Amino acid sequence: MSRNRWPITTIRPRLLAADGSDSVIKRNAQFVGAFAIGASQVDAVPVLHIGPAIAFYTLVLGFELRSRGNETATLARGGATIGLQVNDQDPQQASFYFSVIDVDALHHELSATGIEPSEIAVQQHDGKSYRVCFAREPYGVCFCFGEPAPEA
Repeated sequence: MSRNRWPITTIRPRLLAADGSDSVIKRNAQFVGAFAIGASQVDAVPVLHIGPAIAFYTLVLGFELRSRGNETATLARGGATIGLQVNDQDPQQASFYFSVIDVDALHHELSATGIEPSEIAVQQHDGKSYRVCFAREPYGVCFCFGEPAPEA
């Protein structure tokens, strides 16, 4: 007789809203792409422990696990694919930009999970305006989430 009665794929943990209610977090924002800022590498986001990092990125940020190794994992959400890696990089020195559609919906989603993103602000990059907000994950990696600002 098998020690496991149910296949792991039938287990679907629910993330409660930050206010403690039993409401399911709605994932309305679409991720378009992931880009490294500075010397960071989008295929090697530094983490200290792979298991808890996978849990955070899937349950809190809404990514799907695509593959996993002993010290690596590949995750995706929409058009954004990232790689997690236990390595000698300092997570607090890593930064990434996620291009999204509907930064307002993402801000609401992140707030509902208890992440506490920054307020949405308009910033310039390469002569273009973007609506952005910032957040940090538990290891210290900094994320900028943004979309092009409407033209005035």
